[in-house]
Amino acid sequence: MNYRKKEFVNDLKVGSHINSVFVVAKKIVKKKKNGDDFCLLTLQDREGDIQAVVWTEALNQAADFKEGDFVAVAGSVSEYRSSKQLTIESLSKIEDKKNIDYTDFIKSTKRDVDEMFAEIKLKVDSVKNHYLKQLLQAFFGDKKFAADFCKATAAVQYHHAYGGGLLEHTLYVCRVCDLVADTYQNINRDLLIAGALLHDIGKMKEYEVGVVIKFTDEGKLLGHITMGYSWVLEKINQIKGFPADLKDRILHIILSHHGYKEFGSPKRPKILEAFIVHHVDYMDAEIAAYNDLFDQGSGDEGWSHFVKNFERSVLLRKLDDSGHPYYPDQEDDGDGEQEGLF
Repeated sequence: MNYRKKEFVNDLKVGSHINSVFVVAKKIVKKKKNGDDFCLLTLQDREGDIQAVVWTEALNQAADFKEGDFVAVAGSVSEYRSSKQLTIESLSKIEDKKNIDYTDFIKSTKRDVDEMFAEIKLKVDSVKNHYLKQLLQAFFGDKKFAADFCKATAAVQYHHAYGGGLLEHTLYVCRVCDLVADTYQNINRDLLIAGALLHDIGKMKEYEVGVVIKFTDEGKLLGHITMGYSWVLEKINQIKGFPADLKDRILHIILSHHGYKEFGSPKRPKILEAFIVHHVDYMDAEIAAYNDLFDQGSGDEGWSHFVKNFERSVLLRKLDDSGHPYYPDQEDDGDGEQEGLF
């Protein structure tokens, strides 16, 4: 059987009935008050993911399956807490994967990877400090590192959680930091750009990118900040004459870029460049997470569900050029006017 997908997560509409294939990104088995099992799933394809529920009867009829398995599901799409939810009527694990096109299921950046990395290389070339340029070239000039970096993710689920996500996030952080350096005084632009480029490289070792993104054992035990610090220090120690103060500052940016100890930073920012990398990093992550909610769509009132990382629901209703609410999912009414414009 050919399992080529025709419907992707972004195509699913409330009220529709679907019959499609997904990969199981997350599986949680729970019990009802009467003791019967039911299952909460996160199903994924290349366009995103959708929450799903498998009630007791359908779960009992399904063969055993686990996270990372491909499953053929039939069910209906409804709205639950302002988000789309798939109620699964039948589910079967796909044992023969020969006819599965993995590109239908692996989430990856929609931007051109080669173009983004070329821009990263231009940022490296723009650094004037001899020692920082050597450090950056030790990473981004290495072909294996470059290939791995371009495939890496920036997270498991919160922001830029797809292949190429780390490249995209790093480039955006670097762009904004460059603008900040052009706007404000007393900033060491070379140090800032180097910090922006290197702040998250530990994520290459923290996460494993496949059909489903997972933490590595090393990532769970050590985390990307610690691994990034060690990796950069290793390269610095190979550069003859690297100034001690410069070494401390670039390592400090990596150690402090989460800003607060309760967010995982061993140190809080104590130099201007570290303040900037922290705030730009946080801003880019928030914007990416918000835009992901836009892509998933909103409820009837234009609000998202409660978002754990934001600790609140957020308004997703856009405005048109005249400042009126805009509902892109609604059809043109045939008179040249778009429904939903007040």
